Amino acid sequence: MNAPAWRIWLTVALMCGWGILGIRFAQKQDWAFVLMCVALFIVNGITLWRLTKNGK
Repeated sequence: MNAPAWRIWLTVALMCGWGILGIRFAQKQDWAFVLMCVALFIVNGITLWRLTKNGK
């Protein structure tokens, strides 16, 4: 898939955001939100892999 650069950057930014939120929720021991953040991090990681697996 030949994805536009803005979509790849958006996915990377979302992964960073979910990772940061996951760490913050883990520090507060709010495990339900940690699981949600981890799930969304994984989904965005899969999306990023699909966007970049064939190269440009």
